[in-house]
Amino acid sequence: MFDMIPLRYFLSAYETGSISLAARANGVSQPSVSAAIQRLERDLDGALFLRSRQGLTATVLGERLYREAAPSVAHLAELPARLRPEVRQRVRLHCYPDVLLAPFTAPLQALTRRRPELIPEFAASPETCDLACVAEDCTPAGHVFLPLWEESYCVALARSHPLATATCLQPEDIQSLPRIHRPYCPTADQLYAYEAATGATPAPGAAAVNDQQVLDLVAAGLGLAFVPFTVGETHPGVALVPLAGITEVRRTVGISHRKTVLAREVAEEIAISFKEKLI
Repeated sequence: MFDMIPLRYFLSAYETGSISLAARANGVSQPSVSAAIQRLERDLDGALFLRSRQGLTATVLGERLYREAAPSVAHLAELPARLRPEVRQRVRLHCYPDVLLAPFTAPLQALTRRRPELIPEFAASPETCDLACVAEDCTPAGHVFLPLWEESYCVALARSHPLATATCLQPEDIQSLPRIHRPYCPTADQLYAYEAATGATPAPGAAAVNDQQVLDLVAAGLGLAFVPFTVGETHPGVALVPLAGITEVRRTVGISHRKTVLAREVAEEIAISFKEKLI
């Protein structure tokens, strides 16, 4: 029965073509490698290498031993890792109310397929999350923001509304319509300020708790809302119409992460997967 250590030294000598390099790769002395190879040669009754100033050249016997031994040694070397209980790591994700999770679904699914050791969890607040789907202006304290896309705002109306087929709206066109407010979105204030500056007197409205609720309320005909284009595009019952004068109101959306190695790695993988989806 062969000892694993001489075989490992032999494989290193074969792959490097040098006794000294094989010794360095295994953290032992050159005489230890030489003695191990000589032991194998005695057991096999033949030379494994031809030695010259240029290094080692495997003999026919040496070639055969390498082909037979390399897969087995590699398999056995990986045995502890295969048998050791897998260490699973939790990654907590928070999605801000003004960002829908839909654009992140495919990258997150790809991540869990590539990294089965991860346990993704939903975090109810940004203070406890490792990653956040967020607009840049709302990046949690202590997080690094990775931008994924930029978008402008528009008016969201029920598809059945008479104004839903308009190519562009003026502030006076919509001032009598009730609003579904998005108080959790900092950019919404710019839109309301723009309306006030035009002299329009918008009808009162109610506040929603997240963008999915906004879209459902709009689709039901209970009011209009100022939403980012990518948010409105996810709901079949909502029509999106540009509002004159607000094209300069934009935001950047992405993923943020805590300054830890794991959070950074996962966020970068999600960002790469997201951008590959766009190609």
